[in-house]
Amino acid sequence: MVAHCHIQIREIAKAAAGHLYERLIRDSRYYEAWKRENPDAGPQELERRFVEKNWPKCIAYARESLAEMLKRPDVLQTAKAQIMEILAKDQSLIRRRGRL
Repeated sequence: MVAHCHIQIREIAKAAAGHLYERLIRDSRYYEAWKRENPDAGPQELERRFVEKNWPKCIAYARESLAEMLKRPDVLQTAKAQIMEILAKDQSLIRRRGRL
């Protein structure tokens, strides 16, 4: 799966996938199934593979999270300006992709 997004949105999506992994892996059935798919992987490699496979599914969440931060009064205006820049650049990537 090719994922077109701003690099900082990608990093947020990867972090979200990592948090998802931490929650799912507590379920022994999920752990056993994931381990069967990756029998040669140790704990760190299992997590890395999960994040690499699933971070694109977290892109919408990353975008929504940034957009929600714009509404919060406790977020500094300088941070909001950076978020706006990230979201604007991300949108230009999406628009450009549609023209290829």
